[in-house]
Amino acid sequence: MSTEPDPETQSKTGLIARLRNGIKWLNANKKRFFWWWVGYQAVKGILTLSLIWIPLLLIWLRSRGEA
Repeated sequence: MSTEPDPETQSKTGLIARLRNGIKWLNANKKRFFWWWVGYQAVKGILTLSLIWIPLLLIWLRSRGEA
């Protein structure tokens, strides 16, 4: 699967043709975008856990005298 635009439809410059080209390109690269999304979610989850939830848990436990 090529990531290059289709030269046949490249000559058409209308909005609909550009949208169709964009949709074809997204469909050709959907596996790559899926794995980028998985990586993004993993990084976001690690940052959220370490910068928000763990400090909140420690504050809550200290307020109860358990940590």
